Formats: sequence, structure tokens, C-alpha cells
Amino acid sequence: MPQHTVETLAFDALGQPLSPLFLDYLAGREGAAPFLGREGFSLDAIARAAERTAAFERPRKAIADALVRQQEARSAPLAAAKARALADAGTVAIVTGQQAGVFGGPLFVLLKAIATLEVAHQLEALRGRPVVPVFWVASDDHDFAEVRSVSVIDAGGVLRTLRYDPRREPVGAPASAIVLDDRIGALVEELGRVLPASLGRDELLEAVAAAYVAGETLSGAFARLVSRLLPGMVVLDPADPALKALAVPVLAREISESSPSSRLAIETGEDLLVAAYHQQVPVRPGFLNLFTVVDGQRRALAIADGFVEVRGTRERIPVAEALRRLESSPGPWSPNALLRPLVQDYLLPTAAYVGGPAEVAYHAQIARSYAHFGIPRPVILPRPSATLIDPPQARALDAEGLGLAGLAGNPDALLGRWAREDYPDVEAAFARAREAIERELGAVEQALGAHDHTLRAATASARGRALHQVEGLHEKALRALKKRDQGRAERLRRTRDALFPGGSLQERGVGLVSPLARHGLALVDVLRERLDVFAHGHQVIRL
Repeated sequence: MPQHTVETLAFDALGQPLSPLFLDYLAGREGAAPFLGREGFSLDAIARAAERTAAFERPRKAIADALVRQQEARSAPLAAAKARALADAGTVAIVTGQQAGVFGGPLFVLLKAIATLEVAHQLEALRGRPVVPVFWVASDDHDFAEVRSVSVIDAGGVLRTLRYDPRREPVGAPASAIVLDDRIGALVEELGRVLPASLGRDELLEAVAAAYVAGETLSGAFARLVSRLLPGMVVLDPADPALKALAVPVLAREISESSPSSRLAIETGEDLLVAAYHQQVPVRPGFLNLFTVVDGQRRALAIADGFVEVRGTRERIPVAEALRRLESSPGPWSPNALLRPLVQDYLLPTAAYVGGPAEVAYHAQIARSYAHFGIPRPVILPRPSATLIDPPQARALDAEGLGLAGLAGNPDALLGRWAREDYPDVEAAFARAREAIERELGAVEQALGAHDHTLRAATASARGRALHQVEGLHEKALRALKKRDQGRAERLRRTRDALFPGGSLQERGVGLVSPLARHGLALVDVLRERLDVFAHGHQVIRL
């Protein structure tokens, strides 16, 4: 394949588990339409959604002011100017988001963000009015185990996992309350030692070290890194007290109406199961799609008999008192995965949300909630999926005549196939041996069977044992032949580790810092130019 080409593969060719719902939506099949809309996710569909959300009344100036303050606090003047435009009627947004992972999280976070920038650019050119790219940091999320680690490829081509182990485990604490301690500095230094020497490494490490410092929160560090890597991206931290206060109307309805989002999600979940799809979020009746923080831990909430129950405690709050607390002090309150999109699109004029397969599945469960709350629903745009192939990996693939799909399987099976192809005389000899056993013992079976039928089964068993012995010898021979070319085998394994780390797609198994360190921050512009943000498959990009 020529240098600097982009190939798009069907996900099925890569052997990756993706839900039928996501694949049907990607392919525009009718089955997904009742849950994710019939318009699809083209630029024209996003433009139509832009007109709907632009007409919705929301506290634009207050939202814009809060976002401008956030960008200015991160020394991001271009993003601040874009945030200021959100105060104007007619301005819309393209939004994405992610948990606040250590050192930016997986590569797909970068792909999400780049797609958001590019779709905003394309929609602005089409509409002739401002379109603001927004990255929503999930700073209220409390699943520390999911975000504390990042994996990178070291100088030897080995996948290395770096893990942040603070002096005190932040059990149940939201990312906005996890303050990085002095051990984050040691982890930054470890990242510097692990990453291979390259033109972009120092630039990347400087950006990481400036963001991930002791005393900063986990979500604050993540937001600073995203701002640094993607100038012009408005990075939104929903833990901001001003934004918390502006979101109260949505959260209050969730409480006062005893979780309409749960009731509607249960109905939709049943429809999904009838349509042979899955429910991304199993909804428990009686639970609010809300959390509150108690003693530093994020707690789930249930509602019954006029009381809000704080799970994990004995506290039962009358609904009227819960609403009063929410109004007077919204800081501890936050939505969960099924209510967060409604809060997001109440605050922001979202024309499209760029999300991964799991987020597409979340949205399939909440269409009815958008209608109930009267909030315009954005187009759900599947994020680009891509594997980045560096020149050494490209050379290794080309030397073996392989594409990415050919590398997706078991590497030992591939090595075995090579051994068979490279030693045809051995394969031919074993084939003749099998044929001779089948032929000669088959003749014995026929001859004996003519005289004593009880010996037929014994002869068939002997033939089976002989063939089994031949197969065992064949496998032993293949193993020996494979060992004769260890350099070739090792190159294959290194290539597969880089492109399918841990057996998963590169975008999930490798942190975004790994390719940025190799190619420099200019990689963002390269990918923005070459990614197809509306692709219907997995893109293979040779760098």
C-alpha cells in the first residue's frame, strides 16, 4: 500500500466485539432507527439539528461566561473566544466528552476530540454562523480504577502500563475532588523513561508535566492537557459551581417527577430487547439518575414514598427538602450516564455529539427522555475509529504481504501458516503420509470386514491412532521450523503488540501520549486532515 494512504475496513474484518445496535446504526439499517433516529449522522442531518437546538431557549450568556472563565484559567485564549460566541443566538456546538484519564487516557480520546474540531469547522462553513467545539470532561465520574492507568509502547516495542498509585486511595471520590499528590511527578518521570527517544517526546512530556502536577485535581489536569493539545477546543468542566447552578432545572425535574428518565429508559430498554438489541444501562426501578457526594464519596440515590434515599447511608430526605438542598447548594449533585446528556444539551446548543459505541448505546435508551424534558436531541455521530501505523510497522506488514485485518488473528496461527507456506516439501510429505494411512488401512478394514465384521471397528481405531500420531509429529515439526526464523516471528509480535495491544484495537489499548510523543503535537493537524469523520468503518492510517 502506498505511503500516506487511508484504508477503511469493516469492523467485522477485525474480529472486534461490537454491539449489533451500533453496527446497525453505523450501516443505516432500519432496526436502529426507532432508537437513534432516522436522519442518520450526515453533515446535512447535523445542520438540521443545529437549527432545532439554536431555537431552544437556554441561559446562553451565563453559560458562555462560565466557559470563558474556565478557558482563561487554563490560558487558552482561542478557546475563550470561541466560548464567548456561545452567548449569541444562532451559535451551536459540536460536543464530545470523556472520563478524566491519567495523561489524557486512550488514543480514542484524541480521535474523538479531533473529529469534534473538524465537524465544527465543516458545519460552520455550511451554516455561515459560529459553531463551537466543546469537550465535556466527566469530572463528576468516580470510577478511579478505569482512569488511573495508561499504556504506552516503549523503546523495545513492548506495551508498558503506567499506573498512578496515590498515597491515599480516593474511594468513591469524583475526579474533580481527587487531588494529585507528589507521586504524580514520579509517574511523569517514568513516562519520560519509558517513551522511546523521538522528535516529539520532549514537547509531549513538557505538556504532560505542565498539566499533571501535585495539587491539581485529576479532572483539572486532564482538562489542561486537552486544552494544550487542542487549541480552540472549549474544554468544559461541569463541576464548575456556576454550571452546577444552571443545571438545576433538569436535576430538579428528575427528583420532583420521581425519575422520569428511569421510567422512560425502562420502557425503551424493553423495546431494545424485543428488537434483539442490548440495554447499555440496566435501569433499576425506584432509582434516580442522580448522585450526591456525602463525606467525599459519590452516592447513588433512590426515591420512594416521598423520600430520597442516599444509598450506602441511612439518610432519607423528604422530596421537598431534597429540592431545597439542590437549589441552595447544587455542588454535591450530579447526573449519571442516562441523565448527563440531557444536562449537557440543556446547557449547550448541541447539534451533534461525537461518541463511541457505548455512548451510542446510552443514547438509544434516552430518546423518550429528550422529548419528556423538552430538550432538542442532537445527532449522535459515531467517533472515528482508527489504527495509526508507523513506518516500521508498515514495512513489517508489507514484507509479509499483510494488511491490518490479516494481523488481527492469533499470531501463532499466522506463524504456523508461514511455516506451511515456506516449507512445501514438508507439507507435501505429511500429506502423502496421511493419504497412505487412509488408503492402506482403509483397504485392511475392507478386507477384514469381509471375513469378520467385529474387526472393522478395531481397524478404524488403529487408523485414527496412526493419524493422530502423524498430526502430533506435524505440529512438532511446525514448531521447530518456526523457531528457525525467530527474527521474523519477533518482528511480527512487535508489530501486532503495537497495532493490537493486548488483543484490542490500538485506539483502546494505547494511550494518546504514545503516538504524540513519536510524531509531536503536529500529529493533531495530520489526523485532522486525514481522518474521515463520517466514516462507516475502521480507518487504517499510515503515518
